[in-house]
Amino acid sequence: MTSRSAPQTTPKVLRLADHRFGPDVLAGVEEVLASGQLTLGPRVAEFEHAVAAHVGVAHAVAVSSGTAALHLALVGLGIAPGDEVVLPDFTHPATGNVVLHRGARPVLVDVDPGTYNLDAGALERALTPRTRLVIAVDLFGLPADYPALEKVLGPRGIPILCDAACSLGAELSGESPARRGEAAIFSFHPRKILTTGEGGMIVTDNPGLATRLARLRNHGFERRGEQAVFHELGFNYRMSDVLAVLGSAQLPRLTEIVDRRNYLARLLSARLEPLEGIRAPATPAEGVRPTFQAYVAVLDEEVDRGRFIAALADKSIESTIGTYALHAQPSFREVCGTEPGDVPVSWMLAQRSVALPLHPSLSETDILWIAESVSSALEETT
Repeated sequence: MTSRSAPQTTPKVLRLADHRFGPDVLAGVEEVLASGQLTLGPRVAEFEHAVAAHVGVAHAVAVSSGTAALHLALVGLGIAPGDEVVLPDFTHPATGNVVLHRGARPVLVDVDPGTYNLDAGALERALTPRTRLVIAVDLFGLPADYPALEKVLGPRGIPILCDAACSLGAELSGESPARRGEAAIFSFHPRKILTTGEGGMIVTDNPGLATRLARLRNHGFERRGEQAVFHELGFNYRMSDVLAVLGSAQLPRLTEIVDRRNYLARLLSARLEPLEGIRAPATPAEGVRPTFQAYVAVLDEEVDRGRFIAALADKSIESTIGTYALHAQPSFREVCGTEPGDVPVSWMLAQRSVALPLHPSLSETDILWIAESVSSALEETT
């Protein structure tokens, strides 16, 4: 593929993510530092209220990371040793690690090859009398097929925890997918849509769960007047007010950010679809608005992914694998009794998926350069 409008060289590295903060954010950070209250202060509460309002839920609990949010949610939902928790195999290990930390058994289920999300048919076959929870991951910002999952789980009374780490700002039938479960979690890692550097949040409409989560994140602590009471074994999962300032500053622009990501994703897909050797992400179904937290394509089997990534790096374009097949990782193989390839679609995606740069700071010219470079890299590595 060639394009006369695409540059032949680029002076900058096109990174997978690129967040920038202006003077208003710096002023907010200085205000927090001058206040002397750096943790669980008013800025954290403001950030929680703003996220809850954006999502359309009653409660939000800010924590130190997306992984902390997952772990705390499992504690709050009562997951205990011997329980089975079903989750997609194609995801970041953090989703499964928290299950292991609770002493529960992760049940790794295959995904749809087009959406990369949990396959409802595979989920149904994996359920047992010991299934206590299903974690649905909105992978790369594409909402899971919650109507199909709910059709399977609803009659059985099995709750869903939404791993919405990548999907703050996404929509499913006009509402946030984070409203579809008993609770949902967000991550504010630097590669996420909205970042606080590190940080996470749990959202829920369950007031009792929210109260317990807020207590658990702070050592199980609750203040009654001047008396400190530690109700149960908790954790140090507090969020800093400095980080909350960063999140609050970006939230008013979230819709604009997601719109820009979707526009750039459509532009890039239009350039990649004619190419042989690579499959662009699937077009979202009607009523589904992803965030494109990551733009993940799938290479044909004959393309050497390692050489492909290296070829893009030579052209100043950062890329990486999509994510992992958990069943093939040593920490899960021993517990789950699996071997690489036992979960076939996930295994294929783990071997052949590749994430390309996509974020609002990219220009249309940058997108053309990425597409041109992908074309060249395919020719070099096939």
